[in-house]
Amino acid sequence: MPDDMSSQKPKPLIFDEIITSRGLRVPFVPSIITPNIERPLRNSRYEAGEQQHLETLIRPDDRVLDLGGGLGLVAATAARLAPQGRVLSIEAHPDLLPMIREVWTLNSVENTELRHGLITADGGETRPFYMRHDFWASSTEPDSGPYVATKTVATLSLPALIAEFQPTVICCDVEGAELDLFDDVDLTAVRAIVLETHPKVYGVPARDALLKSLSDTGLETDPTAPPSTVFVLQRAATKAVPSTPSNPRILLATCMKDEGPFILEWLAWHKAAGVTDFVIFSNDCTDGTDALLDHLDARGDITHLPNPATITGSTYYQPAALNFVQSMPVFRAADYMLSIDVDEFLNILIGDGTLTALLDAVDPFDVMSICELNHGTNDHETFQPGWVTDLFPAHDTPRPGRWRAGVGVKSLTRLSPRIASIRNHRPDLAVPPQDVVWRDGSGNPMSDLAEDPQKNGIDSRGKRALVSLEHYPLRSIDSFLVKAWRGDVVIKGKQVSNAYFRRRNRNSHNNMDIPKGQSRARDAYKLFEQDLALMALHDACVTAHQTRIDTLKSDPDYRERRAEIVAIAAEQKTPPPVKGTDGDTQDDGAKPQP
Repeated sequence: MPDDMSSQKPKPLIFDEIITSRGLRVPFVPSIITPNIERPLRNSRYEAGEQQHLETLIRPDDRVLDLGGGLGLVAATAARLAPQGRVLSIEAHPDLLPMIREVWTLNSVENTELRHGLITADGGETRPFYMRHDFWASSTEPDSGPYVATKTVATLSLPALIAEFQPTVICCDVEGAELDLFDDVDLTAVRAIVLETHPKVYGVPARDALLKSLSDTGLETDPTAPPSTVFVLQRAATKAVPSTPSNPRILLATCMKDEGPFILEWLAWHKAAGVTDFVIFSNDCTDGTDALLDHLDARGDITHLPNPATITGSTYYQPAALNFVQSMPVFRAADYMLSIDVDEFLNILIGDGTLTALLDAVDPFDVMSICELNHGTNDHETFQPGWVTDLFPAHDTPRPGRWRAGVGVKSLTRLSPRIASIRNHRPDLAVPPQDVVWRDGSGNPMSDLAEDPQKNGIDSRGKRALVSLEHYPLRSIDSFLVKAWRGDVVIKGKQVSNAYFRRRNRNSHNNMDIPKGQSRARDAYKLFEQDLALMALHDACVTAHQTRIDTLKSDPDYRERRAEIVAIAAEQKTPPPVKGTDGDTQDDGAKPQP
């Protein structure tokens, strides 16, 4: 008579080594991790395919049903990727249950549940389970190889589990039992399945029939995927109304080079606005920016990384960084993403000035593109330490006429399968333009950018009622020239021209509502001031910036260029225009949605 494990206590785990595989800690128990498992586990190849697929699929609030728990790695990966969701793992092998629990404990995984049983289409009975030397070869089939023990295991009904747990994603690796498992199962609420097939057990025609039956439910494989026994089946993206999550995670990614004096104000501002995660890439810094960012990273305020372009040899710093960030777990866990520079400040004009207030004020969207508003030098020739938002309040007209209405945008993007990738100004779409909701900074629907993937700007008239992007591209004349001599942070070797200065040195108006954001930012900045080491690094960046200016002034080419810029600024230094004479209109046309 076979043993019934339900009446036996699990064997205690004995191990004196922990293997790290793909960032997960796994106890090395030789009786379970046999050589066939140990080698790929140590090389981070064990179940790597399944984990990689999950990293591209899982959303923060997903409910993941893991059929065939194995060592618990797939469930641990899913649990990390879905911190607001749940993971239910089903495993038939009794000796693996304590192993799975230990893996979850070692990796601080808590949003998981483990059940012992054989998953079937009906359930309600017990079946013999044939245990083999390699746990992954164990199954309900007695003839597939020699076995060392037989255990009686209860069966669990897949339809009942789906009705109870309501998974959005299913991972399935049940050693051949998947063949008839999904017959007549309601998978309507399931968005994706990661399925390990076993054609050596039941043949290729049977595998293809299984995939066809799942396709008939709307879950389709990617025809361009390379050959594999692991298939990812997903529902085609539809014109579902995008949702606005509660307590959203908002990721801001950017690049920096020699921006040390300006970092803390910018970071405090956006922390106060509600950005939850910052990934900052730097390259070739000489003013202490990298040391300051390293310290902020160590504090947990940001993630600081070298720009990947410096490693690959690319000269396109910003595209390289944005491509890289989209492979990071913080991106997969985020609900929204912004790509804005250290001279750009998100100015939310409603409520308490936070992103939460903005999201509450508008209906859900896939993309909101926010128009920039350029602030000029405000007649500052020399660098002066202090807050940029204090020193440079004057700006271009927020109510331009037709010929000056076109401006650049940055976009707050709701991350979902409808978004293919994120670029600096706007995302690329994975679905037709008509299948997304794209709004402007007044909350109104727009289609310009969705219909033309090459566009990075829009007509700004009437599009700043809720949010504006305050852009400080120049600061003082000396700081502008340091940037010009430094070179572009986006593309190596690209220089900033006098025409760039002339177009952006606009100081005619001073009516944007900045104080609301400043007040919240000052509260956040006070926390920085308590860290004396951080403030010392900031002061060192300020000194380095001024020293760089003083050094450049000894360069004849610099002095000549500075004289040109000062002359341009003098030409532009005119009294503020009478309302209506500088392209102003009496009504900006903004009609924000109710």
